[in-house]
Amino acid sequence: MKSFHSSIIFFLLFWRQITAHTTKNIINDDNSHLYSSSVTELLKLLEMEQNFIETMKAYTNKMAEKVKNLQAFIDSTDYGVKESLEDREKYVANPLNAFSLMRRTHQDLPKWHNYSQQYVGMEELYALEEILAKGPDEKDMEYFLREMHRLEKIYDLEATDLARGRLLNKQYDIKLTLRDCVVLGEHKLQEGDYKRASMWFRMAIKHEPEENAEIVNNILGDPRDRLNKQYAGSMIIYGIIKSNPSLTFQEAKEISHEALNTSSLEDMKYLINELLNQTDNEIIREMNVNRTTPTDYELGCRDRYSKRSNLVCSYNFNQTEFLRIAPLKREVINVDPYIIIYHKVLSDDEIASLKQDSEINPIKESILQRISDMTGNMFPLTDDLKVSDHVPSSYDKPLHKFVDANQTGTLIFFLDNVEQGGATVFPKLKVSIFPQKGSCLFWYSESPDPRIEALECPVLQGNKWVITKQMHTKIKDFVLKQ
Repeated sequence: MKSFHSSIIFFLLFWRQITAHTTKNIINDDNSHLYSSSVTELLKLLEMEQNFIETMKAYTNKMAEKVKNLQAFIDSTDYGVKESLEDREKYVANPLNAFSLMRRTHQDLPKWHNYSQQYVGMEELYALEEILAKGPDEKDMEYFLREMHRLEKIYDLEATDLARGRLLNKQYDIKLTLRDCVVLGEHKLQEGDYKRASMWFRMAIKHEPEENAEIVNNILGDPRDRLNKQYAGSMIIYGIIKSNPSLTFQEAKEISHEALNTSSLEDMKYLINELLNQTDNEIIREMNVNRTTPTDYELGCRDRYSKRSNLVCSYNFNQTEFLRIAPLKREVINVDPYIIIYHKVLSDDEIASLKQDSEINPIKESILQRISDMTGNMFPLTDDLKVSDHVPSSYDKPLHKFVDANQTGTLIFFLDNVEQGGATVFPKLKVSIFPQKGSCLFWYSESPDPRIEALECPVLQGNKWVITKQMHTKIKDFVLKQ
């Protein structure tokens, strides 16, 4: 069986203008309220959708009641009138029928007409407008498209798995819709990621027909109208760039566009069939031959750093007077620069209380005292604890960067066990820390040190509540006091 790359080349060879167009276009033309990924905000969005559906149900129930009443009127109009003129004449010739006809047309029909013109469910229609006014806009949509793109890249996720509800090695009871796949493919192509775009278009083509597809497509539009052309176009771009790596994405895109516009429908169908005859794994393998080497950050998020065997665990008895009574379990992750984890420093009750009220909570005072105990009273107890249920949207930006000599460290309390993803990584040290509920991650250096810049990885599945605190007083002899 020939490869899909051979099929693409075969298609292009039958396109007569390909050589001339390639030569002409190699010349450069110089003239040429956001919803975040926090659980809290997504819960609001879910509640909005549920409210919309419930309101729509109430509206359709009232519409159904009106249809039922109108149908009852129609059913009641069987007066035994036949189709022939003779039968109709016989009907109206009877004075009883004539009177009843006169009364019905004079009294009943105007009332039924008025009833048919009455607006049903106006309260619900206004409510639907109010609900939609709170919905996401184009910026929200663009944000989530970028986040999906980032997840795929950071965790090396394949569209073939994601479309079927599989994240890494775990299968979830979810399946993306055909429209989901098309929109993701269109965004990838817009961003120049033609390889990932082609796989999303492929999954959309292979998607089973939607329930009530004809009705839904009449309202939402049929995503299949341009799907074959989108898939063929992205694969042709792949074939062009693989054959001529000197071409830019835009140049290959223009060639692909003209090739499809001047080719017959039969040629495009042939190409699509050849591509679909290849298995998903065959396509993925060939596309990944010259894949980009993952960054240290991406390797850390994927938990691909070499495991350290010389980690030291102990109990801190002598940091403060309090720890002599109630020692804390600590784990030294790295000595220079210093990275340490304190285990089980927050109870489940404290965590639940903080999640419920993160602004004004007496538990914060207790946590500040705990920080003082863990760091040997080397920092002022300033109430600048930040409680959040999300990770930064720019995951590849440092969590902590030295601004001046007095900004020496960072503390992160983890309030959840994250099911998948969500690590804090130190790429230059090849260290990754995955959230453990109730634990505290602390790192510091007495002077600016680029090795200690920490990055957050996106959460794939689960919640990630954290408390963060920046340290602003220089530590002296902290390690010696351990």
